[in-house]
Parts: sequence; C-alpha cells; structure tokens
Amino acid sequence: MLLFLHWVGFSVWLGAQMTFMVWGMATNKAGLEAWAHTWITLEKVQRVLVLPAAVIATVSGIVLTMRLAGQSGDRGGAVWLMGMQGAGLVAGILAILVVTPLTRKMARAAKRSLDAGERRPEAELVRVKLAWAGTITGNLILLSLGFVAFGR
Repeated sequence: MLLFLHWVGFSVWLGAQMTFMVWGMATNKAGLEAWAHTWITLEKVQRVLVLPAAVIATVSGIVLTMRLAGQSGDRGGAVWLMGMQGAGLVAGILAILVVTPLTRKMARAAKRSLDAGERRPEAELVRVKLAWAGTITGNLILLSLGFVAFGR
C-alpha cells in the first residue's frame, strides 16, 4: 500500500507540475484576464493536487527508506537508491516550501493586477522565481525516476 501511495503521489505531482509548464508559458502573451485567471487557477492546482501529492510522495518515500534500513541486504547502499532518495527528498522540500508559497504569491499578484487593470511588475518577478523553482523541482523528480529506471 505504501509503495502504491508513493507511485501515485509522484505521478500526480509530476503530471500536475507539467500543467504549470504548459499553462504558465502559454499565458505569457495572453490578455490580462486570461493571464490572471490562469494563475489563480494554477494556485488551486498547486494547493489541491501538487502540494498533497508532493507531501504523500515525500513522506511515503521517507517511510519506505526507514523500512528498508531495517531490512538486511545491500540494497540500502545501492547508488541508484540513494540517488532516487536524495533527488526525491530535495524535490519534495522545494515543492512544499518554495513552489507552493511562490504560487500563492503569483495568484495574489494576479488578483492585484486584475484590480489595477494591468499586470503588476512584481508578478513578473514572482513568475521568474516560480519558473526556476518549478523547473528545478521537475528535473529532480525526473532525475529520481531516472535513477530507478537506469540504475537497477
């Protein structure tokens, strides 16, 4: 059951995070209302899908690691396993502590932009930080999966 939760967690997390890549870039040239409502919606996607999935994947990964440490055998020292654990843990921490607050800031900036009738300058600064944090997090998830797929 725990392994199932782990797989579902990172699958939903990665899939929803890819939504950010597509919609975030697609709205760069959109009008104010479409742009703002997209970011307000993406904040909901982050809060309802990405954050819980990242928490589930990270916590279940930690529990699976602790269970593995209690077992005998040399799997605990495998490079692929340590790579997956390290990349996954850093990705989880970034998603929970960096990407989620930045997404919240972006939604607030989008709402203020709607009220002002133009895109607020701080929205672009937040968007750039969010793009970097999301890109790093997504690549760490893929690296983690790569360790599993190619390291065994």
